[in-house]
Amino acid sequence: MPYVTSIERSARQEGIEQGIEQGILRKSREDILEVLEVRFKVVPEGLRDTLNQIEQKSILTTLHRQAITVDSPEAFQSLVNQQLES
Repeated sequence: MPYVTSIERSARQEGIEQGIEQGILRKSREDILEVLEVRFKVVPEGLRDTLNQIEQKSILTTLHRQAITVDSPEAFQSLVNQQLES
């Protein structure tokens, strides 16, 4: 078994943590899109692209809650834009 330095262990752990975080973000995006698809049947491709670029869990959590009550995909796009501007 090869010797693994503490730096290598640390780098490996950091990689694992980044992978977990990316998985959480991906799941959050999928949840938002699922809500929008159930409510409105069609989600504009531009909105999908915008959501897929959001990297902050707090913004995705807020948007998920708003997706549940928003009146239309266009209104949701406005909410997304507001979140990204602030």
